[in-house]
Amino acid sequence: MSASHTVPLPQLIITLGPASFDSLDELIRVGIHAVRLNGSHMDARTLEHAVRRIRNTSPMGVIVDLQGAKMRFGTFVPRTIHAGQSLTFSHDAHDAHDAIPVVHPELYRDAHVGDTLRCDDDRIRFRIDEVTSDHINVTCLSDGVLHPRKGVNVVEHPVHLDDLSHSDVQQIEAVRPFDDITFACSFMRDGREAAWVRQRAPHAAIIGKVERAEAMDAIDSISASVDAVWICRGDLGAQVGLATMARWIGAFQPASLPVPTFMAGQVLEHLTHHANPTRSEVCHLHDLLQRGYAGIVLSDETAIGLDPLRAASTAAALLKTLARGRNTRGRSGAEN
Repeated sequence: MSASHTVPLPQLIITLGPASFDSLDELIRVGIHAVRLNGSHMDARTLEHAVRRIRNTSPMGVIVDLQGAKMRFGTFVPRTIHAGQSLTFSHDAHDAHDAIPVVHPELYRDAHVGDTLRCDDDRIRFRIDEVTSDHINVTCLSDGVLHPRKGVNVVEHPVHLDDLSHSDVQQIEAVRPFDDITFACSFMRDGREAAWVRQRAPHAAIIGKVERAEAMDAIDSISASVDAVWICRGDLGAQVGLATMARWIGAFQPASLPVPTFMAGQVLEHLTHHANPTRSEVCHLHDLLQRGYAGIVLSDETAIGLDPLRAASTAAALLKTLARGRNTRGRSGAEN
């Protein structure tokens, strides 16, 4: 990724996942600028193998997206849940009583009875009924399927994690021998998290992800500490609510930052399960480029989508066409 704020064309970053690893050669030819690996769904050994596989194919930049100061479910078999159902969250990753593992002591320290938990980008909500030092009993507020490794957010007040997770440290060490590795730091609060990463990888580029309310207020200090900024609407919307997120993004001026700004999270989400984006997605993408965003990051569209190659090709073509329009305002005519 370039550290310059002015780029000749908007950049396309895609997430590699189960649906797309076998199409890496074809995806590279589409015109992507870098690939993202979601460290939240990999252990250090799997991540190292993934980076090595990419390096054996191409020297292009690899972005390792660290879990950062973000709470997530542990590992369990996905289960269907229903509104009104009672569940237990446990600090024990191997709880024998069918509890859902959430191995973050800060949650059990800071959560309160009556708090609301938004999970999996606000797809599922819970109300906290009881809190102990190692268990939380909740009531489901919505129907859905609960998946492992998804994010957990407390609505009423932030829960602060104090450093990189053990998993993050292991992943940084695993990929340090490779060249041109960028680390994306999730759930930044005020920029200090960049220093946590640089202690372990002094020469790596760092991306600051805006995903929580504190980051919205600290965007200047975050941008001063990193090489690029990602506005991540999935977790940000789950943290602050969709209306608050929309108002902030509407007022935010990416050109005011000293580093490139990218939009990430559900940018062209319709491509995950369909051949074409929606009209509103294309209009929104045009607006982002007009306002000075340096590019976009595809996530589910290419990681688990039905046709990652088509999704990436469509996004690349749109970026090229819309960027041409950005540089030739006033031109009229139909496009095929």
